[in-house]
Amino acid sequence: MFDLNISPDQKRALILLFSLCLGLGGFYFLNSKPSAAPELTQDLILPIQESSTVQSSQIIVNVAGKVANPGVYSLTIGSRVIDAINMAGNQLRGVDISDINLARILIDGEQILVGAPAQVVAKKAAAKITSTNPLDINKATAAQLDTLPGIGPVTAQRILDYRSKVGHISAVDELKKISGLGGAKFEEIKSLLRV
Repeated sequence: MFDLNISPDQKRALILLFSLCLGLGGFYFLNSKPSAAPELTQDLILPIQESSTVQSSQIIVNVAGKVANPGVYSLTIGSRVIDAINMAGNQLRGVDISDINLARILIDGEQILVGAPAQVVAKKAAAKITSTNPLDINKATAAQLDTLPGIGPVTAQRILDYRSKVGHISAVDELKKISGLGGAKFEEIKSLLRV
């Protein structure tokens, strides 16, 4: 061992000084590190989260027809049809809106038509699908597709899902790619469809 010619009192003083430095260093280290990290997180990360939330929490809808101020409006996600109509200044006096589902949640990019003539809507629904009056598969609703022979709600939804996926169906034969629409079932409905 090394002999440094240190007296026992000097050894006690050095041990005490070393222990004091070690204790102060540990105390400073343990107390200063946690307080610095939350400030950094709150100052730098939260403003970024707030700005991205603002951008993605809005939808755009077009309110048209018989309202005080028809136009395009920005609403928060989860808004209902009644919110959009209110934003457009409400329906004009005497306009019946009982045929509109006011409680329906809005979808980005949709149009709400207020005051559409009831007889026009009824005529479209009453038109029978035949080979001389085929159904446009790019505009058909699930209810219209469901009226085709051999097509139920599940297959009708598959057609709508496929149409959403490809954007536009360019030929009736494309429907053969959809599960449940091959063979005899397709042959039965192809004359009732058009693009």
